[in-house]
Amino acid sequence: MDRLSIPRCPCCGYRTGCATCPVCYWTHDGAAGRHSGTAVDGLNGERTLDEARLNYSIYGASARRYRDVVRPPRPDEHP
Repeated sequence: MDRLSIPRCPCCGYRTGCATCPVCYWTHDGAAGRHSGTAVDGLNGERTLDEARLNYSIYGASARRYRDVVRPPRPDEHP
């Protein structure tokens, strides 16, 4: 599979191609691009995508509690 065909995580932007991103621990809910300021269906708790992006910039994870379960992006996952 071509690296550029792997979808980017809507939260951290890395190309992990996972339902739950191992780099930021955001779970793709299918509506992130359309409703970034609204928590859609509970897959990410009460966090909106906007909140998760802010958390990622501060903590390196979509929520502070996930700091210990995320990993750094691999070189092939960079946008």
